[in-house]
Amino acid sequence: MNQNLADQILEMIGKEYFEWLTKGFTKETRLQDIPEELLERISAVHVTAKDFSKDRNAITAIALITFAYGMAGKVQHPKHASHDMLLVKVLAKKERARRAGQDQWDQEVWHLPLFELITGEVGERIRATKIMTSPT
Repeated sequence: MNQNLADQILEMIGKEYFEWLTKGFTKETRLQDIPEELLERISAVHVTAKDFSKDRNAITAIALITFAYGMAGKVQHPKHASHDMLLVKVLAKKERARRAGQDQWDQEVWHLPLFELITGEVGERIRATKIMTSPT
């Protein structure tokens, strides 16, 4: 990746939030640990968009997903991108609703580390589901 592109990505995400992704996002991080601004951005992603390159929200979500896969020691597959984006969007919306007192977590799965939600059994189930943006 050339330096100019890396600088553009850093600028789009924001230095503070990129630092959180690189230092604050760990294997112990749960949904409730994600900064509100990041949740707001991720929950606003338009998952059916064809080009995410100029969308700050999508770039932020992609970075979160990329770090999660890295923590899990797994490879991201482009064919699952729309599923992963949809999953993190739903997780972010669910957490924002919980913080606003509009929703509660009844299932144990919501308390798993975030990287496991994305790359583990929950993510696998989402990736195996046919959705409008990726029917295969």
